[in-house]
Amino acid sequence: MPHQNPPRLERTGSHTRLIVENKPFLCIGGELHNSSASDRNYMTPIWAKMAASGVNTVIAPVSWEQVEPVEGQLDFSIVDGLVEDARSAGVRLVMIWFGAFKNAFSTYAPGWVRADRERFPRADRGAKPLKTPFSYPGSMPRPSLSVFSHDLFEADRTAYVALLKHLAKIDPDHTVIMVQVENEVGLLGAGRDHSALAEAAWNAQLPEKLITAVSESPNSFDQEFVRTLATHPESNLSWAERFGDDNPVAEETFMAWGFASFVGGLAAAGKEILPLPAYANAWIGPQRGQDLPGQYPSGGPTARMVPVWRAAAPAIDFLAPDIYVPNSEEVMRQYASDSNPLFIPEARFRAGDAFLAIGEFGGLGYNVFGVEEAREGNQFSTACSIITSLTPEIVDAQRDGRAFGFALDPDQESTSTELAGIEITVRNSRKLLEGMLLDAGVRVPPAPELLEETVAATHGPTPGDGRPFGMVLAINPNEFIVVGQGAQVDFHKPGYEVEVDAVRELVVTEAGLRKGRFLNGDERLEILSDKYISAVRVSLLVTAN
Repeated sequence: MPHQNPPRLERTGSHTRLIVENKPFLCIGGELHNSSASDRNYMTPIWAKMAASGVNTVIAPVSWEQVEPVEGQLDFSIVDGLVEDARSAGVRLVMIWFGAFKNAFSTYAPGWVRADRERFPRADRGAKPLKTPFSYPGSMPRPSLSVFSHDLFEADRTAYVALLKHLAKIDPDHTVIMVQVENEVGLLGAGRDHSALAEAAWNAQLPEKLITAVSESPNSFDQEFVRTLATHPESNLSWAERFGDDNPVAEETFMAWGFASFVGGLAAAGKEILPLPAYANAWIGPQRGQDLPGQYPSGGPTARMVPVWRAAAPAIDFLAPDIYVPNSEEVMRQYASDSNPLFIPEARFRAGDAFLAIGEFGGLGYNVFGVEEAREGNQFSTACSIITSLTPEIVDAQRDGRAFGFALDPDQESTSTELAGIEITVRNSRKLLEGMLLDAGVRVPPAPELLEETVAATHGPTPGDGRPFGMVLAINPNEFIVVGQGAQVDFHKPGYEVEVDAVRELVVTEAGLRKGRFLNGDERLEILSDKYISAVRVSLLVTAN
């Protein structure tokens, strides 16, 4: 029988929300390291940690090589353990299929696939391959299968469909709420594949669906690509005839059509079995040190290739950037649109970016990478607890345009917006306090160090987010929820006098947020602490001048 009430994406106007058990759901949590989920014993203490961490979602990979080590012999016992243990921990799962492609290579394809080069050809980077990231002279080769292999697609699809059939059987409660199909696909080392199968595709006509998509929405595609199509309007021309050699945009578009068709085909086949939302994630590019396709994965769902993917892979519900670059807000802006809701599956431990993604860009979720290494009581964990507690208010505010997320850069003094007819200005509270104390002739105390428990993870230099950040939700024209750290919020309305009527602290508990102290006096100088994330409910008194 069909699965009852599966998780789904629901669209209202330009807003998309994720619905789980008939309620709005924000995926706030993190992705496990690549190998963690491959051993149930290794995961046992991690699940207990996740249950107490404030996250509501864990993103966990399942690899083709582990579930089908011999062709036709499928073993989903590792999947059984993941679903059972996540359910016991009280968290939802987003499952990643590490199939033929992971981080632009094919290291998670089973040995029987990688060993049969005639049946499953490798990608060919041509005579002048580019230097690829994370490589060095003398390193052992990492396999890259050709995305143009129909046999590879059929073998990968067979295994992926079997996984979805198994999930449909063992997970009637929908512990698994979404699926990521493959991981950061694309080709590294060249702008396009030069294997025999790829050359045949390069010398074939452009797909009619691509030409139609460009003609219907030319402004969404790369303009160099659009101009070249217009110069050669004949529909029977091949990629090679239209674009010639050494055309990076055309090569990236060619590879994008190949990868999107492959990934989208898997997603479509899976949805026939179990209609969970499905997405593809992106290794973003261009970025610093990775200027050309092939230096970043050519053909992946980069911002420039989003319209190509949308045309080739309609079964993919959205395209999601993995964000490790400092210009995170710019990347979010590139991906968030009416047709592509923002979802961050991998990112650094930056609590401010979570509030940006959810509050400013109406995101479906924000997830850090290596979530199992977060320290107890860390800053991001607090952010998760507050965001999940406020999910109904946040999602409705996203839909109605009543949410504002912010993260001030170090040299940024303020930012502003308008919600519910009220002008809202957010300032760096530390700088404000320093100015007020100096004006009063009081010595300015040193800036507080981030508390040990706010440090995000045990690996690498990952301190807590020291920026002023947070989110403002307009509950009605005179009442707002303000969440964040290190920010002062002021409210104004032209022609009216606006003053704070009351500030009520909101305290995180295991049962959610509860009302706490009435804040007045000195505490009004800094309604959001600069030492930890806090939340308040602000009531305004608005009178005509």
